[in-house]
Amino acid sequence: MSTKAAGFIRRYRYPDWLERHSRVVGAIAEVLVAARRRDASKIDSDAVVLAAYLHDIGRSPLLAGDPRDHNILSGLVLAAEGEGACVELARRHAIHTVLDPNLAPRTPEEKLVYVADRRGGQSIEPLEARAQDTARRNPKYAAEIARAIPLAQAIEREVFHDVSFGPDELAEKAR
Repeated sequence: MSTKAAGFIRRYRYPDWLERHSRVVGAIAEVLVAARRRDASKIDSDAVVLAAYLHDIGRSPLLAGDPRDHNILSGLVLAAEGEGACVELARRHAIHTVLDPNLAPRTPEEKLVYVADRRGGQSIEPLEARAQDTARRNPKYAAEIARAIPLAQAIEREVFHDVSFGPDELAEKAR
């Protein structure tokens, strides 16, 4: 993790569970970025990795009580902090964003951060298992999450098309 990401995590007072999750998602993004094929489209690797570590900054206890979705808050915080390249990557990371044409991940960078979060909970997990866990923790969104899974799987296939290993190897590669 970069000192920049660590500084944000400390300054925004991430609780232990959020820091652990952010470290897992960031590590996944680092591995995916490093394993991109030479013929894959160029991406802003630094922005992808930083956004992966900070995608949930909107969950900071310093923002408790704000009624906006955490992904929207994350984008706003990153914009206010001068991290413009990370804004859309954070805004578009939540599982449900694939259901909204205005928030669905569009670029290779946005899709990579989205997939890193779909695979990273407190540890590296299969996409569907992580989604089902999210639905268990947020039962009022369970139907929406179930609808998002096939779209998330399609994005995962896109991301791994540009990576030199398959989804089943992610846990081994990102240790």
